[in-house]
Amino acid sequence: MRSWIASLPKPSWLVLLLPLVVACDVADAPPLAVFVLAAIVVLGTVTLIGKATEEIAAYAGPLWGGLLNATFGNVTELIIALFALRRGLEQVVLASVTGSVLGNLLLVLGAAMVYGGLKHSRQTFSRTDAHANVGMLWVALTIIAVPSLLRIALQLDPQLEASQLQWLGRRISLAGAVLLLVVYVAGLCFSMKTHRFLFMPDSLEATHRAHWSLRTAVAVLFASTCCVAYLSETFVGALETLLHGGGLAMSELFVGVIVVAVVGNAAEGMVAVFVAGKNKMELSFQIAMGSCLQVALLLVPVLVLFSYPLGRPLVLRFNPFELMSLAAAVLIASSALSDGESNWIEGLMMLAVYAFFAAVFWFHP
Repeated sequence: MRSWIASLPKPSWLVLLLPLVVACDVADAPPLAVFVLAAIVVLGTVTLIGKATEEIAAYAGPLWGGLLNATFGNVTELIIALFALRRGLEQVVLASVTGSVLGNLLLVLGAAMVYGGLKHSRQTFSRTDAHANVGMLWVALTIIAVPSLLRIALQLDPQLEASQLQWLGRRISLAGAVLLLVVYVAGLCFSMKTHRFLFMPDSLEATHRAHWSLRTAVAVLFASTCCVAYLSETFVGALETLLHGGGLAMSELFVGVIVVAVVGNAAEGMVAVFVAGKNKMELSFQIAMGSCLQVALLLVPVLVLFSYPLGRPLVLRFNPFELMSLAAAVLIASSALSDGESNWIEGLMMLAVYAFFAAVFWFHP
């Protein structure tokens, strides 16, 4: 029992604040207090989910363990987005997608490069992995951008009515979602089976020694996911009240791109930065890029498909600045990662671009 407790990551202890969130929610506390508390406890539950999947992977082996990590890696973002979608916050949902990609490519990877580069003058990672992942990101960005750009172009046609544009946007978004899922599954087969030797070097193939029993790991994973579901509904409910009641001096776009995305990615981001400081830049890169690909290739299509049973069909309608920032982030990342090496100045430049985008989204109407 003592070893089980000792193996818990420190951020996971934030889960102990869950009763306080429940009390504030029941007592109709100020929405800002509920919003902040729920975000803090989400960080703890996400950390527990990551630890539980890591423990299960020790029993299931690297192949199924990798698939499990891919499935649950962004479960928090998915649940938050589904609750937001159910409440009609489509702008926040789409903005959180933008924020997750920007956050992983520029904030997390940039912070990892700075932290690791200050401790180690030269860090390396797989160029093959980088090229394959960046290529899939460009494919995802193209599919995501087309419905928005096509809608902008068709709006100039006076013969098309608003209902026709909406119908066309839904069909194109649905087709794009299916293709994104196909690319995601193909990418999993490529990296985890047919060309696994290119993506899992010997240093990463080492089996993690389990600290928990399989039953304990599964129970913690199930309980943590249930907690995330409750916290996500509370978080989104408080967010909706703040946005519609004028309790936040920020737009829906900034909340989605920065606030919601940071809450959903904080745990994975901290792990990526921490391992980079241990000179494990390959692992740090895989965490950041893997999360980014999961959002673009898995989270987006799942949201589009699940939006139909919710009665709110989601159209991939990003505004031009969101598309420009996504393209810039992928372009900057592909340039920085092309040589398979990293240093702190490259990371600092990526952080500077992220800070600039955050400032622009703050002032964006």
